[in-house]
Amino acid sequence: MNRRHTLVLMIGLAMYAGSSSAHDGINEAGGPVCLEANYMISDAMNTPFASADGPGQVVEQNIITGERGITVANPFAGDAAPEVCPPEVECPGPWKPTGNFSGGMNGHAFITSAGQQALTEFQRDGTPVRTVSYRPLLGNPMGPEGRGTVPRPLGSQILPNGNLVQAICDANFFNAQNSDIAFEGGLEADQYFPPVSSTPERAANSRILVIDQETMQVIDEYSQPASGQPGHDLWGCFAGIMTDSDYMYVSTFHGGAVLKIDWRAGIDKHSRGVGSNKPYSKNRPFRLGLKKNRAKVAGIVDFVGGPADNPHRRDTLRAISFDESGNIYATNRRRSRECLRGEIGPGGCNPSVFCQRISIDIVDQDNGFNDEDQTLALDPGVNVIAGIRINRMSALGCDHVLAEGGTQDDCDVETLYVAASAMNPGCAVKGANPGNPCFVPGGYVAEYRIDAAHLDGGSAWGGGGCNGDPNDPAGNTGCAMPIATFGGETNGDYNLDPRMLMPIQRAFLQ
Repeated sequence: MNRRHTLVLMIGLAMYAGSSSAHDGINEAGGPVCLEANYMISDAMNTPFASADGPGQVVEQNIITGERGITVANPFAGDAAPEVCPPEVECPGPWKPTGNFSGGMNGHAFITSAGQQALTEFQRDGTPVRTVSYRPLLGNPMGPEGRGTVPRPLGSQILPNGNLVQAICDANFFNAQNSDIAFEGGLEADQYFPPVSSTPERAANSRILVIDQETMQVIDEYSQPASGQPGHDLWGCFAGIMTDSDYMYVSTFHGGAVLKIDWRAGIDKHSRGVGSNKPYSKNRPFRLGLKKNRAKVAGIVDFVGGPADNPHRRDTLRAISFDESGNIYATNRRRSRECLRGEIGPGGCNPSVFCQRISIDIVDQDNGFNDEDQTLALDPGVNVIAGIRINRMSALGCDHVLAEGGTQDDCDVETLYVAASAMNPGCAVKGANPGNPCFVPGGYVAEYRIDAAHLDGGSAWGGGGCNGDPNDPAGNTGCAMPIATFGGETNGDYNLDPRMLMPIQRAFLQ
């Protein structure tokens, strides 16, 4: 690794793990690397977005070399150990990972399966250790017919006290056979574009589970606040989770908002943290729905606005991320139409109605978090965004900046990594969906600058609003363009169907 690339990537080591140290020497593809050199991406392996159908995988990508690192394969093989495949999980089976993070006890990684409704612990070389299934607790049916049902787990994270937290989403999905049935017949989700929707009953059944790292058992939860309390009306399908020392932040998929939850409130004495959690007795096991476990929402970051039932809230926020200053970034799948029930088919909603952007809420010392303060408007060819993460600028991104006449100081900054299932920046594509010439399946990761000159159609873009409408050439100028891309057939790899994206939080000790 040359000195310039080392400086770019090493300066932010304390951002996630002050006690971790990076490796000396070269970070070689296929092996563990220093903190800032790799990110993890959950790939659902669904065609036509991915190059091939599969059970799901988690891929690491090296941002120094652009090469692939460790690939974590489906742990639910037919000969999996009982610790990895307890009876309620069933093997073999799909994986379809949706949440991932590293940095648990022993530096292990934890990866969520929406297909199996399970959380699996892995060694950092990809070896599965053990699994906990949520199916019995959530009431999902057993057997193959239960795979992929709702409620389903999505994002996962770790609390400051070492307990794990898991977002549970209950909503109507086109690919969940136990979604609500439409009065016309078929699934209710299929009456919408995109084919997902929510109801007050399913929103109330969404929750955040607390897991003891030592036992891998669910010991607590955060549930919907009482009627009239902050966050009650926007509570629902959760996708992304992040934490700081005092609060847990969760993105509401159909609410268009980030809820700021006091993670110490709404949980009981059983959830004191690693080494201090109190076990439940066999006679009084943990149960869902207790009033004492209602979440206390201390603040709301509303990226859509209007009433809680605003149709534009549906299918908006998925992934969220902090930068080093504590500002919040969120994927915002804005639509130019409401896309109400029944607005499907010819003349209805299609990919052309989306106006993808990254919404940013800036920390305000006077008013706290509240709404959208800045945006990073994306090219309309970047669609179906499921993962974002702030990291230091990559080596490939720095090469781009230096080629433009920038300096090393211009590289020593944070940038935004975006994972999308349809990643076509520049819109120079062939074989496009007629609904939107830029919508072509094929996913990978792109890196964007987030400085003032590149936000909100800033000076670097020469003005323009970048409204994300491919049918409006005048208004669709000033769109952000990536400075580097990772993975995908465009880079000689294969396309992914991303679900979550994050950097490695702990260096692997060799």
